[in-house]
Amino acid sequence: MKKYLIVLLSIALAACSSNSKVGKTQASDTILTIPDSLYPSADLSIPTHNEWTSKNYPKMIKSFKANPLQLHDIVFAGNSITSQGRNWGERLNNKAIKNRGIAGDVTDGLIARLGEINYIKPTAVFIEIGINDLLNDTLSPERTAKNIIQITKIIHQQNPKTKIFVQTIFPTNKVNQAARIKLTNDIIRKHKRKGVFTLIETHILFAGKDDLMQKELSTDGIHLNEKGYQIWVDCLKKYFE
Repeated sequence: MKKYLIVLLSIALAACSSNSKVGKTQASDTILTIPDSLYPSADLSIPTHNEWTSKNYPKMIKSFKANPLQLHDIVFAGNSITSQGRNWGERLNNKAIKNRGIAGDVTDGLIARLGEINYIKPTAVFIEIGINDLLNDTLSPERTAKNIIQITKIIHQQNPKTKIFVQTIFPTNKVNQAARIKLTNDIIRKHKRKGVFTLIETHILFAGKDDLMQKELSTDGIHLNEKGYQIWVDCLKKYFE
C-alpha cells in the first residue's frame, strides 16, 4: 500500500507540471480604493448557500472590504479549503498572493464577488471551488462545471492578460460523491481552452486508489491537514518562477 501511494504521488506531482507560469510579481505600492458597489451587498441572498454560509458570507465580505486587494495581486479564490490555507503569500514566498477563500461558499457565491477581483486587474487567479455545490444533491455536476467555466469567462473577458488557473475538485471520503466529482472534473477538462485558463490536476494529489480522500492528508475527509497543504503547495510552486 505504501509503495502504491508513493507511485500515485509521483504521478500527481507530474500532473502539476505546466508551461504556464505566473512569473515575477511584486506587491503593488499603489493603494486602490475599491468602490463598495463592486462587493456583494450585505443583504444579498445566494439561494444555493446553506443556512450557515448565508451568515458567514457577509461577514467575510465585510472582512475583504476592510483588507482590500491591491493592483495586480495574485488571488486565491475558493471555499474553506482555500480559506484554511490562510497566508498563501507566506506559503509560496510571494507577498502579492491574497486569500479570497470563504468557508461554505459555492460557485454562485464566487460569481457574485468577482467585482473586487476584476477591478484590481490581477496578475493571476487560482480557482478552487465546487465541492460545496456537489455536497448539495440538488445541484448537478453539469451545473457546477458550467459555473466554474463561467467564472473563467467573466475574468478573462474583463482582464484578458490575467492568467487563470482552475484546480480540479478535490476528493472527499464520501463514496456517493466520487462519481459526481469525477463527472464535474471531466466536464471542466473538456472545456479547457488555451489562452483562457490552465487546468491544474489537484484531484489526483489527494485521491487514493478508491478515488476517495486519503485519510492521512485530511482532518475530516474533506478539508486538508498540514501534510495535505504541503503537497498542494509543492504542486503550486511549479507555477511560480
